[in-house]
Amino acid sequence: MSKSIVVNMVGKTPLVRAEKLESKLGISKIYLKLEGNNPSGQRIDRLTYLLIKDAMDINKRTICTGTDGALAKSLALISQQYDIECVFICNVNSRVFKGKEFQRDNIRIIQHGHKQSDCIAYSKELCAKNGWYNATLGLENNILNMTALSFISDELHSQVKGEIDTVFSLMSYGFSVAGMSLGFRQLWINKKIKKLPRLYNCTINYGNVIYESFKKKSLKIIPIEDAHVEINKYNRHLLNFNSSIAQDALDSIYDANGIITGISQEELIRYTNIFKQVENIRFSTEQGYAIAGFMKELEKGNLSKGNHVILLNDGRVNLTVRKVERDEIDISIDELVSLMDEWLMEYTDPRCEIREALHAAFEKGFVLMAYYNGELAGISVVIHTGFEDFIPTYHLGYIATKRTIKGRGIATQLLNKAIELSGGKISLHVAKDNNRAIKLYEKMGFEKAYIRMIYKP
Repeated sequence: MSKSIVVNMVGKTPLVRAEKLESKLGISKIYLKLEGNNPSGQRIDRLTYLLIKDAMDINKRTICTGTDGALAKSLALISQQYDIECVFICNVNSRVFKGKEFQRDNIRIIQHGHKQSDCIAYSKELCAKNGWYNATLGLENNILNMTALSFISDELHSQVKGEIDTVFSLMSYGFSVAGMSLGFRQLWINKKIKKLPRLYNCTINYGNVIYESFKKKSLKIIPIEDAHVEINKYNRHLLNFNSSIAQDALDSIYDANGIITGISQEELIRYTNIFKQVENIRFSTEQGYAIAGFMKELEKGNLSKGNHVILLNDGRVNLTVRKVERDEIDISIDELVSLMDEWLMEYTDPRCEIREALHAAFEKGFVLMAYYNGELAGISVVIHTGFEDFIPTYHLGYIATKRTIKGRGIATQLLNKAIELSGGKISLHVAKDNNRAIKLYEKMGFEKAYIRMIYKP
């Protein structure tokens, strides 16, 4: 995966309408923000990108962290696109870093101590001693974390038609609600929205006790080992109320007018199973607290019709994009031309031109097809220009997506693959009034270079 592909994929996550869930629950409108469509399949890629950028801006080429979760995997992937070394500190019994994603030339593993707290402390010590960048989650980089999450608010504003009533997310130190609150408040200040949505942080049942104690000003932070709380395999990574981080998290939620919704293990499994029966979205159960929180609040009668967003940290659509050869497809060229003519709508060309472009792409360029749930949902036609330097080597002749399948990020994935296969040496033409396409192309790194003029006798 090239650097441009990775960078362009970070944050370009689709928002899909959960119409089947709406029908099941008797409420509308429900939107799913699928953060699993980030490069590593996790929302944390947003933070990783900013951490790397911040490190490079202050001329630090070694990033160190004492955590072995999603952040480490994200750093291992995205750091490959930059001149950055990653140092991961793990305990002496850890097997997490045995994975192939960590077997890279720019990655170094150091074993130290027996607990994660040992790793975090040693990471901080090494960063201070060697002048490395400390990427361990915590007070040192919570501003970057909130900044990364604030971008989600702007994306939701552009993707949802109308005011957003609620946003449900999985609780992680309160930064989710604080970051999104920051983004929504900026939109409100700029008069782009009229009201602030209600932000729900969904976590284990213990979260309700914490939240209610906080509201009554009777909270006393205690080490988790003294709390006598069973943290099972689904949620042990969600709770760490053992330092000033916990107080800051609760401050963030309280100040943002947020709500903590506690979910038991039984509720988590029950609600996510209901969801999986009606919606074909892939996600891990341990990341399903936002879904469970939404459904629980609905059952309690706390939600009414409006625009409701559920943020899924690793949720992704069942979408694949692949290069196809002429003898691999089971429909004729004429059928492909008809489909593209229909999907391109008012921006189509004469069928003879589409047919000619397809023949040229199969011969010297390439044709990409996107499949959603096994169904053909998009086609892009990329032609080899015959040049290396005079003009870009490849030209995106057409990109067409099925109009009845919306919000799945199909066009974005087709573009990503086209950029990857062309090595970035690619151009395209777009109608001057096709503002939606122009906006997408600019987000993907395309710039207006000149005006195309066609002779009309």
